[in-house]
Amino acid sequence: MTKWKIILLVCLSSCVFPKDPENSFEEAHKDKLLVGVVENPPFTKVEDSVFSGSEIEMLQEFAQKEGLKVSFQEGSESKLVKQLEEYKAHVVIGGITKKTIWKKKAGMTVPYDKEHVFLIPKGENRLLKHLEDFIFQQKKQQP
Repeated sequence: MTKWKIILLVCLSSCVFPKDPENSFEEAHKDKLLVGVVENPPFTKVEDSVFSGSEIEMLQEFAQKEGLKVSFQEGSESKLVKQLEEYKAHVVIGGITKKTIWKKKAGMTVPYDKEHVFLIPKGENRLLKHLEDFIFQQKKQQP
């Protein structure tokens, strides 16, 4: 019985959870967090290449907390979800609801309010965990 416990312990300690098969979170640390932005005021707004809005501010705060640089790129939902599928973007924002048509093609965070989510590449669990930890901390701070 002790032999099996040792084998189990060795197996479990060699695993790194949560995993990012495409290393999105590590890549964001090495270079920058690539955020696709669908313009949708008041969540996201793009004017003269200046990005603003409540979700832009949230992602900037998340990046600062995690020690990440951020790069925002505007696009349509379909174009940006395609970039997620190809691991050319780490997060897509733009007032996207939890009932989005993209949930089969992209991963989603928990809603940061009762309805809105961020999209991430499917299977990128380390990135998802860090984003959701941030969202839960934000919810705790709200009155």
